[in-house]
Amino acid sequence: MVTAVEYSAPGPESATDPQRILLDAGWSTAWRPAAVRDEASGAERIRELAASGYAALPIPSEFGGAGATLVEVASAQRALGRVDPAAAVALNMHSFTVGLMVDYWKRHRDSTWMLLEGIAGSGALVASAFAEPGGSPNFMSSRSHAVETARGYCVSGVKYPCSLATTATLVALTARVTGTDEVILALVPSSSPGLEAGGQWPSLGMQDSDTARIVLTDVEIDDRLVFHRGPADVIDDNVVSGMAWFAVLLTATYHGALSALLDMAYQQVRQSNTFGPRTALLGRATRELLILGSACRQLGSDIDTGAISGRTTLAAAVALRATLSDVRDRTLAALTPVIGSRIYSRDHPAAALALDSLAAHHHPPSLLVCDEVVGAFGTDRDITFDPAG
Repeated sequence: MVTAVEYSAPGPESATDPQRILLDAGWSTAWRPAAVRDEASGAERIRELAASGYAALPIPSEFGGAGATLVEVASAQRALGRVDPAAAVALNMHSFTVGLMVDYWKRHRDSTWMLLEGIAGSGALVASAFAEPGGSPNFMSSRSHAVETARGYCVSGVKYPCSLATTATLVALTARVTGTDEVILALVPSSSPGLEAGGQWPSLGMQDSDTARIVLTDVEIDDRLVFHRGPADVIDDNVVSGMAWFAVLLTATYHGALSALLDMAYQQVRQSNTFGPRTALLGRATRELLILGSACRQLGSDIDTGAISGRTTLAAAVALRATLSDVRDRTLAALTPVIGSRIYSRDHPAAALALDSLAAHHHPPSLLVCDEVVGAFGTDRDITFDPAG
């Protein structure tokens, strides 16, 4: 049991409702986010969470972190997704990036521990700057370029969309080394000369996730901040690890948001005392979320224990990511008639959750390739994230 980080419980009135007991079963309760302050901006909320220790959850205890497992971090993400989906999505990018670094250290036992210790000690947030305009879900296929220098690299490129764009202390990025077929994985201080963040992502939902564009112009990176250099355009252990952490944490985050929407629907039906066909629709939505949550926890546990690895992990992670989108749509289809026009009413909490949950469809890898990846694994063919095949 990890006890390095504690949160005050928000104490929702529905915590003992039957559907809450059913859907919460199996999820860790070691961390609970504090209740959202109405006057706090998205960026303030994100910083408060980072300062409270949230940023250090995945980091081993010997480096000053909480030593949380993937399932425990996913439980924290789900709890946050219930009360603040935008902050949860933003911190999901930090947690999966730090989780990737932790996994890298476990595989290599190299100097990455110093970076992890620095993150834990300072409570630094790490932005995941892997996405690029027109880029690939395989972050080892970067369009940014790195020129070798005497002390490290000089990097230029555009990263977009990037959550935690203005709140992060560090930016994790990939860049192709000029004149080679290799890429680097590195951390860059957000205050570095030549690094600029701006141009908020004009999204319909998740507007408080601090998502914007990061432009790098001849940014100097010290070689000590580069924790990996290897072949470009390959699906290696880093891609597998990154996809595994990303898919599990992302699914848990949206599971929390969708569970909150389900709670609203149950509360509405109970208060109106009008059941009838609404009962079956509530049951359908509950069933969808029950199975999704179980699959998410099981995959996280299999990864934590080493019961699954390599290409099998990649296929399972991509399958979970695609299933998240399917379950989101089926859950909304069931709940929309129950909630009624409120789900289409401006400033209504149910409408906000429905809109925020729509973002589940727009995370990598593209839904155009998810089933292809799983099918390629099953037929023992090469896996690609390229929709053109």
